[in-house]
Amino acid sequence: MILSRYLMRAFLARFVGLLLGLVLFLQTLDLLANANEVLAGGGAPLDSITRYVVLRIPSLIETVAPLAALLGALTALVTMAKNSEVLAMRAAGRSVLSLVGGLVAVGSALSILLFLFSETIVVRTNGALEDWRDAGFRATPMDSGDEGENSWLMEDNTIVRVGHVNRGGTELVNLRLIKQGSDAEILDIIDIDHAVWAGDHWDIAGIRRVGGTALDQPTPLDWKTSLRPEHFMRFANHPNELSLNALQEYVGNVAIGSRPQYFYDTWLHQKIAGPIVLALMPLLAAIAAFSHHRQGSAVLTVVWGITLGFLFIVIDNMILAMGQFGSLPPFMAAWLPLILFATLGVWIVFSFENTGART
Repeated sequence: MILSRYLMRAFLARFVGLLLGLVLFLQTLDLLANANEVLAGGGAPLDSITRYVVLRIPSLIETVAPLAALLGALTALVTMAKNSEVLAMRAAGRSVLSLVGGLVAVGSALSILLFLFSETIVVRTNGALEDWRDAGFRATPMDSGDEGENSWLMEDNTIVRVGHVNRGGTELVNLRLIKQGSDAEILDIIDIDHAVWAGDHWDIAGIRRVGGTALDQPTPLDWKTSLRPEHFMRFANHPNELSLNALQEYVGNVAIGSRPQYFYDTWLHQKIAGPIVLALMPLLAAIAAFSHHRQGSAVLTVVWGITLGFLFIVIDNMILAMGQFGSLPPFMAAWLPLILFATLGVWIVFSFENTGART
C-alpha cells in the first residue's frame, strides 16, 4: 500500500506541474495570436487582456489535461525505473496490475474532477468568451438589442427560421415555420412578422400561410411551441458551450437545436466519455513503459507513450466527427475509441503479468 501511494503521489505531482506548465505555454501563444483583436475592442488594455485570459484558461485546462496525465504517468514511471524503484517494487512482490491500477485510480478521480470542472466552469466561460468575441471584444455591449439574424432551429418536425433575435431572445422578427410530415414532405409554411414573449407564451402578429399542402385544406393559424427566449439565445451554440442538462433538451422528445438530433446526441455521450480519457492515459503510459523495459531508454519510452496518446486522440476525433455527421451511432462515436484502447491496454498489462515481465 505504501509503495502504491508513493507511485500515485509521484504521478499526481507531475500531472499538476505539467498541467500548469502546458496551460501557461499555450495561453502565452494564444494571447500573442489574439492580443491585437482583443485590444481592438476599445477597452482598457490591462482589463481586456486579464478578462480574456480568465475566460480562456478553463478551456485550455480541459484541452491539455489528458496530455498532462499521459506525460505525468510517463515521467513518473521512467524516473522510478531509472532509479530502480520500480524494480524494487516488483522485488517486494508488487504486481504490474497493482502498479497500473494505482495510476488508473488517480486518473479516475481526476476524470470526475474534470467533468465537474467542465460542467460548472468551462461551459460558462466558453459561452461568455464567444459572446464577447461576437461583440467585437467591446468593453460594454451595444444597446441596439439586436442579438442575431438569419438563424434557424428545429423543434420536432418543424423548422423555425428567425430573421432577427432581439432583446435577449424575447423579441423575434420575421419568422418562418416549415412543418414537415412523417416522410419529410412540406405540410405547411407559415410566416410571422413579429413575436414577443409574454411570460408563458408568444404573442404573435402578422401571421399568414404562404405555402405547403395545407393551402388546399386550410387549418387555423397558430404557433404552438415549447420554445422559450433562452432557446433562441443558445440554440446556435456549440455543445462545448452547453452543460449536460442543456444538451439533454436537444435530444429529448421535443428535440431543439440548429443541427440534427444525432449531432447533439453524440456530444451528450462525449460530455461523459471525454473526461474518462484521464483514466486511460496512465494505462497507455504503462504500456509504453513496460514495452521498453529491456531497452532501458527513457527517450524511447516517452516517444512511444506520446505516440500512443496522439494516436488515440486522432482516432477519437475521427470517429467523433463521423458521429456528428450521422455516419456512426452516437454511443459508438463517443465510446468506441475509449473502449478499444482500454481493452487493448488491459490485455497488454495482463500479458506482462502472466509472462512475468520484469521492469
